[in-house]
Amino acid sequence: MNAIGSPRESDDRENGAKPGAISREPTMEDDLTAVEEAFQSHYVKIEYDKRRFSLKKLWKFVGPGLLVSQALLDPGNIESDISQADTSGYQLLWLLLLAHILCIFVQSLAARLGVVTGRHLAQHIKQQYPRALSLVFWALSELAIIGADIQEVIGTATALHILTAIPIWAGVVITAVDSFVFLYIQRFGVRVTELVFGLMVTTLAVCFWLEMVLIKPDAREVVKGMVIPRIPHGSAVQAVGIIGCVLMPHNLFLHSALVGSRKLDRREETREGAIREAMRYFKIETSISLIYAYLINMAVVVVFCKAFEMLRAEGVSYAASLAEGATVLSHVLGDGSKYVYAIGLLAIGQSTTMTGTLSGQYVTEGFWNMPVKPWQRVLITRGISLVPALIVAVTATAHIDLLSEIINVIQAVVLSFTIIPLLKLQAHAEVMGPEFSFGRLARIASLGLTLAIITLNAYMVASVIPLNSAGMYVALIAVVLVYIAILAYTAAFPLRCVWNRRMLVDRAPSCIRWLFGRAKLAVDTAAS
Repeated sequence: MNAIGSPRESDDRENGAKPGAISREPTMEDDLTAVEEAFQSHYVKIEYDKRRFSLKKLWKFVGPGLLVSQALLDPGNIESDISQADTSGYQLLWLLLLAHILCIFVQSLAARLGVVTGRHLAQHIKQQYPRALSLVFWALSELAIIGADIQEVIGTATALHILTAIPIWAGVVITAVDSFVFLYIQRFGVRVTELVFGLMVTTLAVCFWLEMVLIKPDAREVVKGMVIPRIPHGSAVQAVGIIGCVLMPHNLFLHSALVGSRKLDRREETREGAIREAMRYFKIETSISLIYAYLINMAVVVVFCKAFEMLRAEGVSYAASLAEGATVLSHVLGDGSKYVYAIGLLAIGQSTTMTGTLSGQYVTEGFWNMPVKPWQRVLITRGISLVPALIVAVTATAHIDLLSEIINVIQAVVLSFTIIPLLKLQAHAEVMGPEFSFGRLARIASLGLTLAIITLNAYMVASVIPLNSAGMYVALIAVVLVYIAILAYTAAFPLRCVWNRRMLVDRAPSCIRWLFGRAKLAVDTAAS
C-alpha cells in the first residue's frame, strides 16, 4: 500500500519520533484537519457533549451558511429578480422557493464533506483526479468566480453611481480598492468577519422589506405565486435561469472550506458524535440562512412586480434592469426610494466581492497547495479573480445585459463539473467513512439530481445559442457531445485516494495509477 504522510508525520520523523506518536493524553488541539489549519489563528472551538439541541450551541455554528447565502443575493441575482418581475410577475415565486430548498440540500452536502473528511472540495478534486483534469476543474472554477466578480463589481459601481453620480468606471475602480478592507477585517477573527457580513445582508433585507411595505403589494397574489406551481407561456428560459442563479458552483468550494472555522473534538472516543452533531447544527444554520435569502429575493421580486404594474397602468415606459431599478422605484415611491435601493445594492455588492475573494482563495489553495500567508493568499486570488473582472467591467459596461447572460451560461456549465465530484465523494465509504457515506436511496436521489441539473443547464446553454444556420446546429451538437463525454468521464473516473486520519492512501494498482497520471507520486512505503 502506498501512502503520502501528513505534514505532521514528516515533522515527527525529522524530530526522531515515531510517526503519529503522542506522548501525552490526546486533546482537541491534536490532529488539525486540512480545513481547520486555515483557521489556526482564529477559530471557534466546539466542545462535544451529548445534550440535546441547544440554541446556545447553534449560535456557535452560525456564520458559514450566512456567508454562502450572499451569493444568492449578489447584484446578478437582484437583476434576475427584476427581470423575473417584468416577464412573469408573481407566478414564479414558487420556483424561486423550490430553487432555494434545492440549494439548502446541495450546500448541506458541501458542508457535510468538509466536516466529515476535514478537507474541502478543491483539495479532494486535486487528489482524486488526474492533473490535467484537475487543472480543467480549476480553470472552470476560476472562470465562474471571475464571472460572479464582474456582476458584483458592476452592481457595486452602479450603486455608487446612484448615490454620488460618479461614472460607472470610477465606481469600478473604487470597488476594487475598498474590497481590500476585507484584509483588515480578517485580523479581528472569524466571528467579527461573520458579523460584518451578516450586517451587510441585513442592510439589504431592511432596504427591500421597507420598500415592500411602502409599495403595498397584493398579498393574495404573492401567496398564490408561492404555493401554486405554474410557468407562464414563454418563460421557460427564465424559469431555468432562476435555478441557475441560485445554485452557484463556487459556493460549494466555499462552504466545504468555511466549516473548518469550527474546531471539533476529533478525539477517537468523541469523533463520530462530534461530527454528527456538527452536521446537524450546520444543516439547521444553512436552512435558516438560505430561507432568509429567499425572503429577501422574494421581496425584490414583489417590489418590482408592483412597481411595473403601476407604471403600466399609467402608460409609462420603463427598462427592467439593475441600473434602471432606481428610476423605476423613484417614479412610484418618490426620490428617497432610489437611495434606499442603492444602499442595499452597495452593501450586498461589496459583501459579495469579499466572499468571491474567499472562494477564489480556497479554490487556488486547494488546487495548487500554495504555502503563503493569509494576506498574500488574498492578494494573489484577488489578482486572479478581480483584475480580469475589472478589465471586462470597464470595457463592456454598454452591454451589461448580454454580459450577464453569458456569465449565467458559464455558471450553469461549471455547476455540473462541480456537483458531480461532490455527490460522487459522498457515495464512497472509503472517503466519507462507512458511517457517513450515502446509502442506496441517497445515491439514487443524487443520480436523479445530477441528471436534472445537467439537463436544465444544457437547455439553458442551448437556449442562448442562435441557431440560424446548419453550421450552428452542427456546432451545438458537437459541443453537447463533448460536454456529455467530459461529464461522463468525470462521473465514471475511479476514486482511489482515500484520506485516513493521518495519511493519504492510494489504493489503486500501479497500472491504474500510471494510466490516470499518478505514476510519479512521491510516496512513502507503509505496511498494509
